[in-house]
Amino acid sequence: MTDLIEAPARRHTKPDPIGAGFLYHCAPRFADLYRALVECGGRIDMIEYLATHFGSDVEYVAEVNRSLGDPPSTLHCYEYMIGCVDRPDERTITKLRRMAELANCQYIGEHVGMMGTGERYSGTFLQPFGTDEQTERFIDNLRDLEGAPGCPLTIENQSQVYNQVGPRSICEQVRDIALGADVGILLSLSNFIIAERFVSMDRERELAAIPLDHVWQVHLPLGRAEELNDPGLGLDWRREEQRWANSTLEQLFREPSFKPVSVIFEIEDAGTPSHARPEELRDALDWARELLGADTEVAVAS
Repeated sequence: MTDLIEAPARRHTKPDPIGAGFLYHCAPRFADLYRALVECGGRIDMIEYLATHFGSDVEYVAEVNRSLGDPPSTLHCYEYMIGCVDRPDERTITKLRRMAELANCQYIGEHVGMMGTGERYSGTFLQPFGTDEQTERFIDNLRDLEGAPGCPLTIENQSQVYNQVGPRSICEQVRDIALGADVGILLSLSNFIIAERFVSMDRERELAAIPLDHVWQVHLPLGRAEELNDPGLGLDWRREEQRWANSTLEQLFREPSFKPVSVIFEIEDAGTPSHARPEELRDALDWARELLGADTEVAVAS
């Protein structure tokens, strides 16, 4: 893999910091949360959408984005199939490009994983194997896609981890793909936590593998504090995991090369039955902005 890493397809160029936001699902309770966030003095600088939510109505993403004040966005996506031999058809590429245009999309995040083949969908992300052959496939696919999405692609470390098959761990493969294809990285601390459900993970090793200058975005969980602290719910371990994610992010920001574009909070699968309260989300966004050194004023809908 050395020759691929030393001869990237194009120069890696990262945007200036944009700010903080959260992963938005197209559901009424997310719209309600956003309104409550604004009412309590909170704001977003950026929003993340799941591309699959707009698969049957691409134009709807523009309406949703307008309802949030037309902020910059990023798409969470798997339709580019960057880990598969099968390639997406032109209709899918055109649809995703249109979605990116309508949503003021700054970049798209793709998992370093597989969803199946062009004909058979697995129903979940499949663990990448970490082999030379597969790593080269990721790099070749990303190079071939250059320009097709209409905005840059970033790659995200996988959450479903069962065992190490090839010579690379999850983040070691993310490193080699990012350097080989010269793309940004979506570093998901949330996925580190999820991975522990499957097999014990050496988090220090995984983090040490990530080239921090390539990190564009970070994902963190944000659960509801009163539920994390409720003895009856037995969520002590989730509370400790959230503390780990927050302290790890603060530690990463002490590294001179760590200059992400955005911090995105995941509130849907943060380990608590209910979403974080609007005030908790407001405070988390302010904290992330302070770490980023970004205070972008984005108009929000009232």
